[in-house]
Amino acid sequence: MDTVHTRSERSNDALILHVDDDEQARELTAEYLERLHDRFEVVTEATARSARDRLETQPIDCVVSDYQMPDTNGIELLRSVREEYPNLPFFLFTGKGSEGVASEAIDAGVTSYIQKGGTEVYERLANRIWNAVTHHRSEQRARVARDRLLSLYEQTDGFYIVDTDWRIAYWNQEIADRTGLAAEEVLEENFWDIFPGVTETDVAEAFRNAMSADEPIRFETYCQSHEYWTAIRAYPVEDGLFVHSRDITEEKERSQQLERRNHILESFANTVSHDLRNPLNVAEGRLQLAQETGDFEHLDQVAQAHNRMRNLIDELLRIARGEELALSDISLHDVAEEAWTTVSADSTELIVEQDVVIESHETQLRRLFENLFWNAIDHGDASTIRVGPLEDGFFVEDDGEGIPSDERESVFESGYSTDDDSPGYGLSIVRGIVDTHRWDVSVTESATGGARFEITGTTSPA
Repeated sequence: MDTVHTRSERSNDALILHVDDDEQARELTAEYLERLHDRFEVVTEATARSARDRLETQPIDCVVSDYQMPDTNGIELLRSVREEYPNLPFFLFTGKGSEGVASEAIDAGVTSYIQKGGTEVYERLANRIWNAVTHHRSEQRARVARDRLLSLYEQTDGFYIVDTDWRIAYWNQEIADRTGLAAEEVLEENFWDIFPGVTETDVAEAFRNAMSADEPIRFETYCQSHEYWTAIRAYPVEDGLFVHSRDITEEKERSQQLERRNHILESFANTVSHDLRNPLNVAEGRLQLAQETGDFEHLDQVAQAHNRMRNLIDELLRIARGEELALSDISLHDVAEEAWTTVSADSTELIVEQDVVIESHETQLRRLFENLFWNAIDHGDASTIRVGPLEDGFFVEDDGEGIPSDERESVFESGYSTDDDSPGYGLSIVRGIVDTHRWDVSVTESATGGARFEITGTTSPA
């Protein structure tokens, strides 16, 4: 008759199934195990068939089975249990064992093999059962945690596993969606064969370092082949490398947008302060002359300078807001002469050699000339500035000190200046205006050794 021993309400008790066709052996083993360990609760069965039924209906933590039974033997029961419960602790506890039986049991996946004999063997059995049960539970908890983590990653992030030979051992759906490579296409394939473009990059070096040093590593990189930014965390594991990949493309884009916005604001502030300086100087100079001479005609120039400043501010605000400025047909001679009115340089002469009409934003083109004129005067100490047409553009040159050949690209960088008192924004503004019009600008040497700026790629009205 089967015996069911009362189970404790404590959730960490171990429920043990003892299988033996000898009723007295079942009773004795159950009594000893429950006496030796207060966490043990034992249920017993007389046959392998009833034992399998019990496994299906109760949360058994461990099976202890005799070897020789009427309907089968303990090893056959072990094999059938392993088919359904591959990790369940299983002890072969028999009085009729041999080395051959022990070897066969080990091959079948037995947890431990113990021969009956004397009461002290029950203590050894109890200790081994408890160790096996606690280890099994720890593994179960680890598997549950891992499965939950994998489930979470499956929903949000990409991850994959490569073994020590760099073969891909796991490839989740998120990374498959990102790369367009299904798991069946990459599993068991060499990672470097699947991604040959990575082999000579910092990513490859980082992965190899993590693998060889057995230390985790994290970094961000842009996946050129699939056009997305990813934050990588690579963790060495027993059989290779676990790689967690989080798509940060949107974060990067937001960061870049913020960076561009800050750059625009900084550029706007620098441009305003730089370009307003010229008409402001003119206004101050003319106002002083009016006060000193009493000639109020100078105030007309003050009014013109104030209008220029107002127009500059309105225009720069429209540019900062991203508004399109209208193109119109502009006379090179007229816009150059207008720009010259805001330049204070009595000792410098402007010569416009020949007129030509080009399509441009009028006030932007005027700003371009103003900044080139001031650059020739302030930095080149020029006495003559010439403006003239080219086949597909125009030039502005002077007879000043010129620009060394090794500095001709650097002069267009924001903040670059050879003058400690200059903020270095003038030629950067010129480059910006040229880029806005989709023109090109280059700097060479004029015939007199000064600087010559050539703006090309302009269009003329039909």
